[in-house]
Amino acid sequence: MSNLPNLLEDYLDLELFAAQVNRDARTVRRWMNQPDGLPYSRIGNRILVHVPTAREWIFGRMHKPNARRPSELESAS
Repeated sequence: MSNLPNLLEDYLDLELFAAQVNRDARTVRRWMNQPDGLPYSRIGNRILVHVPTAREWIFGRMHKPNARRPSELESAS
């Protein structure tokens, strides 16, 4: 039996994922309920978060600093 691959190796339970991102499980549930929310899987009553997919979701929500417009750069010099 120990030779079988762990199909859920890249998944964390909701509570463990919340602990990993230093957030309350209720916050993570809110993320899941947003229109473009955090993807998750449900097996019975268990909510599982696929860590590589969650990482992509978090990175996709990163804010980039506003680039200064050329006119702002010229007036600053």
